Amino acid sequence: MSKVLYRVYRPSLFDEVSGQSHVVKTLQNQYASESLAHAYVFTGPRGVGKTTIARLLAKLVNCLSPKKNEPCNTCAACVAVSSGTALDVFEIDAASHTDVEHVRETIIQSVRFAPSSLKKKVYIIDEVHMLSGSAFNALLKTLEEPPEHALFILATTEIHKVPETIVSRCQRFDFRKISSEELVARMQGIVKEEGVKVDVDVLEAIAKHSGGCARDAESLLGQVLALGEKQISMKEASLVLPATAEILVEDFVAALQQSDASQAITLLNTYLDQGVDLHQFLSDTTSWLRDRLLESVSGKQTALDTDFLQRTIGELLAAERLIRSEHIAQLPVELAIIRICTAAAKKKDFHEQEVDSVRVEKVMKAVEIVQVKDEVVPGFSLGAIERAVESTVFDTIPVISIDEVKEKWPQVYEQIKSCNASLPLFMNSCEVCDVIGDRVELGFEYDLYVQTVNQDKNRRTIEDVFEKVLGKRMRVNAIQSKRPEEETVQELLTEFGGSVI
Repeated sequence: MSKVLYRVYRPSLFDEVSGQSHVVKTLQNQYASESLAHAYVFTGPRGVGKTTIARLLAKLVNCLSPKKNEPCNTCAACVAVSSGTALDVFEIDAASHTDVEHVRETIIQSVRFAPSSLKKKVYIIDEVHMLSGSAFNALLKTLEEPPEHALFILATTEIHKVPETIVSRCQRFDFRKISSEELVARMQGIVKEEGVKVDVDVLEAIAKHSGGCARDAESLLGQVLALGEKQISMKEASLVLPATAEILVEDFVAALQQSDASQAITLLNTYLDQGVDLHQFLSDTTSWLRDRLLESVSGKQTALDTDFLQRTIGELLAAERLIRSEHIAQLPVELAIIRICTAAAKKKDFHEQEVDSVRVEKVMKAVEIVQVKDEVVPGFSLGAIERAVESTVFDTIPVISIDEVKEKWPQVYEQIKSCNASLPLFMNSCEVCDVIGDRVELGFEYDLYVQTVNQDKNRRTIEDVFEKVLGKRMRVNAIQSKRPEEETVQELLTEFGGSVI
C-alpha cells in the first residue's frame, strides 16, 4: 500500500513550505514584532499550503519555546497541535458544516471562554466560502469584537464568494501556484528520504501534470513510488503517469484548425476512454495554445493565426467552467468544438469570397485594356493580352458546365452511396446550385447538413467521386440554400404582387 506522501511530509516548519515565501516572511515578521492580527483570510488555488500554514501559525502562537520565529515541535503545545489533539485548536470544514447553528455552537459560544491549556484559541475554517449567509452574519459579530485570546484563520479557494464585510475584518494573504522548479526540488527531498532514485525528467513531468498544486504532485509521486522500484526512469513511471499531453494536444488542435468537428470530438472521447483526465487535457490544451499565442504576438512564425488562437482559448476556458454542472462532463467541450470549427469554416469561406472578388476585379481591368478605343494598347500584342485575360479569369470560368454536373448527379449520388454509409442521408436532399471554376456549390436546407458535408473528410470523399464520374478534379463547397417554405412565399408574393410585412 502506497504512502500518502502529502501527509507524511507535511511541513513542520515555515522554512519547509514551498512557493509561499511572501506569506511566510510576513507572518514571521508580525510574530517577531508582536503585531499578529486577530483574523486572517488565506485565499488561493487548492493544494498550495493554506491549511498547512494555518496549522503552523497555530503551533507558533502556542509554542512554549519558539526558535527564530519557528515552532519548536517538541513542547507539549506543538505536539498536541501537530497530532490534532489540542482542545483549543478548532479545524472546521465549512463545506460540511454550512449552517448557522454549527457556527454558534463551535465558535460563538466557545470563543468567550479562555483557552483550556494553550495560550490562544485558534479557529481554522476551511472552504469558508461555503458558509450560509446567516452563518456569515453570526461570524461577523465575533470578528468585529474578538477576545484577545482568539485567532481566526479563514481559508478559501473562492474569495469572491466570501462577503466583503468578512474580508474587510481580516488580513488577506493571496497564495500562489507553486512553480515547477520548487515542486521538483521538494520532490527530490522526498525521494531522497524514501531512499529511491527517480530521474529528474519524471519529477518534471509530475510537476507539469500537477498544475502548481503540491498535494497533487505528491499524490502522483506516491503512485510512482508505489511501483516498488529503487530506480525509476520515465519508462517505469509511464505506467502510472497520465498520457504524454503534447502529442494528444497537437492532434486535437489540428482537427480544430481544419474545421473537422467530427474528428476533434472523436479524438476527445478516445482520450477520455483511454483514461485521460478531462480537466488536465483542457489545461494542457489551453496552455499549449497560450504558448502559440505568445509566439504569435511576439512576431515568431506560427502555423496558427491569432484570431483562431484567441477564439479557441476563450471557448475552451468557458467550456471548462461548465463541466462540473453537466451530467455528461465532456458535453460543454463538444459544443465548444462545434462552435470553434463552425467559426473557422465561415472565416475560410469568407476568405474564398474575398479572393473571388479580387479575381473579378482583375478580369474587369483586363477587359478594359482590350476595349480601349477598340485598339491594342501600344507595347502589348493582342495575343499577349488574350493570354493575360485567360490566365486571370481561368479560376472563374467553369471547368465543366452546371448542366453536365446536374446530368451526372445521379451517378455521383450512387457512387457516394457505395462508399459511405452516412453521407447519402445528407446528399439525398441537396441541389447543385452553381459551378464556379473548379468549384461545385451544393445547396442544403439545413445548416447542420452544410457543416457535415464541409468537414474535410466528407468533402474529400465527394470530391473523389466527382473525379471518377466527371473525369475532372472538382472542389466541393456546401452552402445553405433558400428553404422551400421561403421559396413558396416568394412565389406567392410575385404572383399576387404582395410584400412581406
